[in-house]
Amino acid sequence: MVQVVERIEKLIPGPIIQTKRRVLVAFLAISASILIFISFFLPWWKFTLIAPQYPEGLHVTVYLNKLKGDVRELDILNHYIGMKKMEEAAKFERKVAFFGIIVVSLITLFFLFSGRKGAILFVIPSLLLPAAFIVDMFFWLYKYGHELNPEAPIKISPFTPKVFGASQIAQFKTYATFGLGFYLAILAFVLIFISFVLRLGVCNACPLKERCSILCPNLPKWPAKPEEFEKAGMLEKARVLRSTQND
Repeated sequence: MVQVVERIEKLIPGPIIQTKRRVLVAFLAISASILIFISFFLPWWKFTLIAPQYPEGLHVTVYLNKLKGDVRELDILNHYIGMKKMEEAAKFERKVAFFGIIVVSLITLFFLFSGRKGAILFVIPSLLLPAAFIVDMFFWLYKYGHELNPEAPIKISPFTPKVFGASQIAQFKTYATFGLGFYLAILAFVLIFISFVLRLGVCNACPLKERCSILCPNLPKWPAKPEEFEKAGMLEKARVLRSTQND
């Protein structure tokens, strides 16, 4: 992990600590944390089924903690092919969803206090959140499509509805798309990753970077002073910082 961070650092030109860069890092991290929290209240997945008796389609919207839409009608259709009720799926995930969102949101926010070597640890959860949602959705779609009641009136072969896109199941057509909540979570990861890359440039210029670990030791002293760089023997960086302050 440390090697990956060091490789990314080499791609960042200019060892300069700037107020503007630190403010941008903070803004992106706080924005990412807020987006993750807001995503809980928005739909993450949408599903539409078109059947002969429902030419306009049945629509179900999946939130992290609940289902909305034509759930009852869809359960009736699913009963004929031996599929379980939708409310029986992902009960544990829905129960802990709000707690999980709070944890990921706070971890993303705490990125502001992370050190050079530990910063990536505060970025990974925001990536795992949407990835875990996709994996969990696929698991339940596969489980429901392969554990059909053999006594069902209509016999069909086991199947797996698509997590994203259109599919054909017997005489039914299905369409699945991600919701706004999911895309907000993706945007949150993009923002925190950009903040992470910018943060490496700030950490590169820090006179305490060799003593840096999970938490930033220089945070209480920010903004850094040229004298700190001079004491650390980083004369060139002290000169650059002085010129920046003079500008």
